[in-house]
Amino acid sequence: MSEFSLSKIIRLLEKANDRGVNISFLEDELSVHVQKGRQIDKSLLDELKTNKPFLVHYFKNFDNKEYKANVEPIQKVDRSTVKRIPLSYAQERLWFIHQLEGSVQYHLPTVLRLNGRLKVEALDHALQSIINRHEILRTVILEEDGTGFQHIKDIDQWHLDILDGLVYKNEPEGLQNFIRELLIKPFNLSQDYMLRASLINIDTEDHVLVVTMHHIASDAWSTSILVKEVLEFYTAYIEKRSDNLVPLGIQYADYANWQRSHLNGEILNTKLKYWKDKLEGLETLELPKDYVRPQVRSTKGSKIYFTIDTEKSHKLRKLSQKEGTTLFITFLAVFKIMLHRYTGQRDICVGTSFARREQLELEDLIGFFVNTLALRDKINPNDSFIQLLQQVKATTLEAYENQDIPFEKIVETVDNERSIGRNPLFQVLLTMINTPEIPELSLGDTRVSIEKLEHFTSQLDIICDIRESSQGIQGSIEYSTELFTKHTIQRMIEHLKILLSSVLKQPEEKIRALAMLSKQEEYQLLIKFNDTKVESPRYKNIIRLFEDQVAKAPDNISVVFEENILTYRQLNERVNQLAHYLKYKGVKEEQLVPICIERSPEMIVAILGVLKAGAAYIPIDPLYPEERIRYIMGDAKASIVITKTIFETKLQNLNI
Repeated sequence: MSEFSLSKIIRLLEKANDRGVNISFLEDELSVHVQKGRQIDKSLLDELKTNKPFLVHYFKNFDNKEYKANVEPIQKVDRSTVKRIPLSYAQERLWFIHQLEGSVQYHLPTVLRLNGRLKVEALDHALQSIINRHEILRTVILEEDGTGFQHIKDIDQWHLDILDGLVYKNEPEGLQNFIRELLIKPFNLSQDYMLRASLINIDTEDHVLVVTMHHIASDAWSTSILVKEVLEFYTAYIEKRSDNLVPLGIQYADYANWQRSHLNGEILNTKLKYWKDKLEGLETLELPKDYVRPQVRSTKGSKIYFTIDTEKSHKLRKLSQKEGTTLFITFLAVFKIMLHRYTGQRDICVGTSFARREQLELEDLIGFFVNTLALRDKINPNDSFIQLLQQVKATTLEAYENQDIPFEKIVETVDNERSIGRNPLFQVLLTMINTPEIPELSLGDTRVSIEKLEHFTSQLDIICDIRESSQGIQGSIEYSTELFTKHTIQRMIEHLKILLSSVLKQPEEKIRALAMLSKQEEYQLLIKFNDTKVESPRYKNIIRLFEDQVAKAPDNISVVFEENILTYRQLNERVNQLAHYLKYKGVKEEQLVPICIERSPEMIVAILGVLKAGAAYIPIDPLYPEERIRYIMGDAKASIVITKTIFETKLQNLNI
């Protein structure tokens, strides 16, 4: 996105709406801005042409009166009239998460390698100037009666940490570990600046700048603002001139105050009703996992990168243009089919995030503006991909029309059964990255390069990011390492690529018929898995086989039922206790022992315990009619029955 970006385009589109969203008219208007010296990327014009159907739909369906309310200019608040500066809705939710589980997963890191004669005093000046310029970076969150509010620190109090890194000159691994320690150091949101920076001096011409912003004060868009302003302030300091940045008309505190007062009344109620109706009865997505989900959501994670080549990217864009959708919507439809195949579920809800900087005055402001949408679709396997694509398009356009409601308000309205083990409403997020890419930089004579970071946190089960580039679609999947292995995510990426190829080859094909498996997986399923002829182990019954498994992997999980988990060792211990007790009670070999227990870990223990005692078991469902239970018990002539306390009275009343 160029300096002349989307919020400015919206102003022109509003004028273009009077002429039927005539893109050629829009191009004429843009050319005027070019003549005035403003920069506009050709890619932006291409994007407008590509998204013409989307824009036409938007302007045909929005209400001008409502639109003007939504883009109402944000006024600077007289701070003397505001007792407490409120948190924005997004800040409030993140503050609650921070108090509950910490927030290291919401750190936004940038690590820059600086090669050359760096002027440290100029760098320190640049960062201090940015923190002076953007109040949110020197804002802490204080609390009164359980309610958080913003408190802004004075200017010129921040400092750059200068660290000696000579010991890491020939130890890149040690340097990476040290950088990681700096990045995961927790923020104290009631005391710390929301930006911290450490300059590691490895040599006279080799430095590493480690910058961490907290998401509660920043977002991905803000990172590009930060880098641009560091460059300007640094250069201005060296050249002994004033900076060329336009003074900020408002601050994030003004936005938060505006948001709280703006989102109320009929507009709020109407849009909240849309979301409540849309998300009512939403199913929880149950992806197959490698590990049992922790009771408290873990933040441990990793990230895997992937690329979809230029040929497929081009075909995907052409398909999008043909069907009147965007590349993101088409990719989303493919992504949802993959989730449907993985889970067997038809009710698929995926989150997505976007920058939310409609007002001009927000474009150059560092802050937490990103909002999240929940995109829910019902998938019919007998529909064609094109049919699903049009449905996903309609869902996404509707969501965009109601996007100004903060995700936090939607959660309050819709999600009545919150769980600390899951994210509300969705566990998977897909985002199209359209924030400005950080360009190649130099600070005077110092060359600047961006260091690739090891990823070690995850905000959700899975987050997939995609971005268009000259090499095709660059993507990544951030995942929880408490739920999935690296191999599982790599396989998921491969399935996604194969499914995408199937869609591009036959977009009219039924969803259930679209290929997703590799040739090797197809061979395994169709041939190897059906080659089931095996030698039966001689002289070994089921108990011997079970004990062999206990000896082989005692700490592996053997039984999972709801929140209950038993390893093979734990299961075997319980089975042995029951078997000894049954023998003590006089159970003989080949004796029949009824088991009247519902499906549960106790049922498994009972079955194996009876077999280990040398007896045979008779299963009795506690929900059987009384006559049926009486008949089975009488026919077995059982002297002992294994049951639970809740069923004991029922059996006694049968007078067996």
